[in-house]
Amino acid sequence: MGKVVLVGAGPGDEGLLTLKGEKYIKEADCLVYDRLSSPKLLELAKDTCELIYVGKENHKHVMKQESINELLFQKSNEYPLVVRLKGGDPYVFGRGGEEALYLTDKNVRVEVVPGVSSSVAALADAGIPITHRGIAKGFNVITAHSRKDEEADIDYSQLTDSTITCVFLMGLAHVKSIAKGLMDAGRDKNTPAAVISNATLPCQRKCIGKLCDIGHKIEQADLRSPAVIVVGDVVSLCDKLDFFEKRPMFGKKIIVPYIQSVDKYIDIPYSRGKQSQLIEKLSELGADVTAVITGKIKPIIITDFQDKIKTSDWILFTSKNGVKTFFYNLNKSKADIRILCGCQFGVVGSATAAELRKYHINADLISEVNTGKGLADSFLKKTELTWKKGRKQNVLIWSAQETSGELEKALEGFVNLKKIDAYVNEEYISENVRFLDDADAVVYTSVSNVNRFLKENHSQKKKIKAFSIGPKTTAALHDNGISDVVEAYECSYDSLIQSLKEL
Repeated sequence: MGKVVLVGAGPGDEGLLTLKGEKYIKEADCLVYDRLSSPKLLELAKDTCELIYVGKENHKHVMKQESINELLFQKSNEYPLVVRLKGGDPYVFGRGGEEALYLTDKNVRVEVVPGVSSSVAALADAGIPITHRGIAKGFNVITAHSRKDEEADIDYSQLTDSTITCVFLMGLAHVKSIAKGLMDAGRDKNTPAAVISNATLPCQRKCIGKLCDIGHKIEQADLRSPAVIVVGDVVSLCDKLDFFEKRPMFGKKIIVPYIQSVDKYIDIPYSRGKQSQLIEKLSELGADVTAVITGKIKPIIITDFQDKIKTSDWILFTSKNGVKTFFYNLNKSKADIRILCGCQFGVVGSATAAELRKYHINADLISEVNTGKGLADSFLKKTELTWKKGRKQNVLIWSAQETSGELEKALEGFVNLKKIDAYVNEEYISENVRFLDDADAVVYTSVSNVNRFLKENHSQKKKIKAFSIGPKTTAALHDNGISDVVEAYECSYDSLIQSLKEL
């Protein structure tokens, strides 16, 4: 019998997942999950993990709690590690206790990994400290949702202390009655109140008012669940402490087609499964990013790796993925690092050079222009004395299976050339893509992203403003009938982001 771990996924922002929770998600053989504010957490699971959705939305249950309990028990008999992923914290109105007791009674090993609760995090990202010296000395967290999907029976007479912040979860439909209950029990009608929707996410919205008018304001604001209600004088601090919503790109809806890094398949130092750096940077600036996977980069194992390296004078890398898959193969072949002592290294661009430095190797050559042709020109310039004397050096190109071939063509005749297909870029389209009709922009970072993303629903995607990282990507957009394109002033994420800031 396997082990079941109840993991708190946090309030929405995937960055608020705990390190321990991330570890268990990555190790899980079966993942049973609720409706999550961030489906990106599911991408942490290994490819062989069985994913089972059991959540609910708008009071429509995919599976009743009793059935979920039994499912967890069944899966614990099939897999060594079952992870039950729940929003927020499993024990803060998450019914985690019921699941844990059911499994314990059946002699299943259970562990609980706490999560960041929205009762605290939602307030923080709305600029509201749940406690503050001289204003609030404590807080109550109350569910406004009963077991029968109705308004909870709340004893408001216990919630009249003005120095205690009151937080109500799962109560968006009951804001008016909650406010009335508090006022009838004696809370001042002018007590500040707030409702925070989609807390900790770039699409977060909030409505600020007082007990006497918050119900009416909510109707006008048209907020959506999930939402957190907070009542107390600490709400008055939100204007000064609202750092989250003051980020420069907060609320901008941006679609980013991207190719999943090879990191997911490589278990070596310096390779950590992260999302696209562009997506991370945009998210840090507050953008509401819809990440669309258009491909997955997978390493190719080179069986005669050591023989190829021993005979090479130069090894050329056209990308960071080339560097990563090179050292992946070095590790797989169990080669001694000293096998590289006779080699020199050339790379396309500073980013590839930086990746190589992670393995304590400084590039002997960095191309002046960030293209395969640019690397070839820089290489021929550096080795001019050698090839002019008629000596052809042995050059190994470590790159993707599918390339433009411009590097090979430019070097042909000057060197003894071998190209290694080190990784493959497999086409893939995310199943859980939500194409936003009201998106502000689609950001394209490669030709393959353009062609794959626009392959289906072309007319819908064509309407959204396009941003391109460089000339080749822009040309691909033009070929697909998109003429209104904003191109970054230089081929880098930073310049692309600078262009997006002007939206």
